[in-house]
Amino acid sequence: MKHTLLATIFAAAVALPAYAADYTIMAPAAPGGGWDQTARSLQTVMQKEGISGNVQVQNVPGAGGTIGLAQFTGQNNGNPNALIVGGYVMVGAILTNKSPVTLKDVTPIARLTGEYEAIVVPAASDIKTMADLVAKLKQDPGSVSWGGGSAGGTDHIAVGLIAKAAGVDPTKINYVAFSGGGEALAAILGGQVTAGISGYGEFESQVKAGSSGSWPSPATSASRVSTRRR
Repeated sequence: MKHTLLATIFAAAVALPAYAADYTIMAPAAPGGGWDQTARSLQTVMQKEGISGNVQVQNVPGAGGTIGLAQFTGQNNGNPNALIVGGYVMVGAILTNKSPVTLKDVTPIARLTGEYEAIVVPAASDIKTMADLVAKLKQDPGSVSWGGGSAGGTDHIAVGLIAKAAGVDPTKINYVAFSGGGEALAAILGGQVTAGISGYGEFESQVKAGSSGSWPSPATSASRVSTRRR
């Protein structure tokens, strides 16, 4: 199954100045997740390259990014120094939450990332392969809890597609939505969920440190995501 996970940066206006005194980048999620990491990487690069001497990152989590999106458009209309990071998670969240503010209200200016969608389990889990995970899912869908991004987002949709492919009713899945990758990772490491699903970048350092019993290890190799444009 191919799956696309992108981080895109949007602006409140079509054109951005080459240089500005200050920039604010909104990450519409809690600290520690992919959008937050992208925003802070952009902050570092913009300051290092002399684009701006002062770049602030603002975290506004909730509802798959739609709370931050609404705040961003309401407060920054016409402000060329205001940016927001988003992605496909927001597309599903806009539909699920019936958000009055959509991506039509912002201007996309750059696609920054495209990565694998990964499934991980705690290192101490008895699940060692994707086949093990699917077998548990088939046996009792409700007993398999999945930790991922906001309800209706790409992580949630991917779990539903996995269930459907396994012959399991997608409405029976036990999906636990988190507003940021940091919260989801804490739940995985703490054994509060059976498996976690998100972009590989949010799990990479812990996966590489998988020799420790407290770190998650991959349940399966991630499939390469497609890189089609929004």
